[in-house]
Amino acid sequence: MRILWQSETLQLLPEKAIFWEKENTLFLADPHFGKAAAFRKAGIPIPEITTEDDLQKLSIIVEKTGTERIIFLGDFIHARQSKTQVLRNLLYLWREEFRHLQLHLIRGNHDLSSGDPWPELGIECHHEPWSLSHWDCRHHPVATFSKPYFAGHVHPGYALRGRGRTRERSSCFQISKNRIIFPAFGSFTGLKTIKPEEGEQIFVTNGKQIIGLPSLETFILEN
Repeated sequence: MRILWQSETLQLLPEKAIFWEKENTLFLADPHFGKAAAFRKAGIPIPEITTEDDLQKLSIIVEKTGTERIIFLGDFIHARQSKTQVLRNLLYLWREEFRHLQLHLIRGNHDLSSGDPWPELGIECHHEPWSLSHWDCRHHPVATFSKPYFAGHVHPGYALRGRGRTRERSSCFQISKNRIIFPAFGSFTGLKTIKPEEGEQIFVTNGKQIIGLPSLETFILEN
C-alpha cells in the first residue's frame, strides 16, 4: 500500500517495513535479533529458528524491493546475552549475501545495553535523532520535536473485532502528519495495544496484507 507522507510517496509493506522508492531505502524497527537466545540463557526453551525466519523475511524484502540501503530504527540485538556465536554466524552469513547494502542503525535502549553490532557486519550506528532528508530517524517517539520523524520502540498493535465478542490483535503502523511509529519487525516480540489519537490513521498488517482503517485523516494513495 502506498501513502503520501510529508510530500513523499512511501510503500507500507505487510512484512512490517516501509520502502522509500525515491531514495531506494528500506526502514524497519525493533528486529530484536537473538531474543530467543537470551530467553534460553534464562532457562526458557525457545528455538533459534525465530532469528533465521526474520532474516529470511528480510532477504525476501530486499530482493523484492531492490533496496540499496536499510535503516534500522533501533533494538537491532535484543540483549548482551543474545550475542552468541550462533547469532554472530547467522548475521554474518546474511550480510555476506547482501554486502552491497548500506546499513544504518539508530541506537535504541536495547542497543545501548547490548552494545553495537559486531564490526564485520558493517553497520553504521547513530544516536537519535539522525536526520535524513526533511525528517528525523529515531527509536523513541517524542512529544516535542523540530522535524517530522520515524520511530519504533512501542511495538504498536491494534485489536480488531473477530467473530462474536472476540478480538484479535495485529501489528500496525501508527501514522500522523508528523510521525510514523513502526510495528516491531521481529517475530518474537510482544504488542502494545494502542488507540489512535486525533489526526492519526492506523494501518494493520497480518504479515500478508495491509489494511488502512477508516480515519478523518487519510494518507492512502493506492492499495
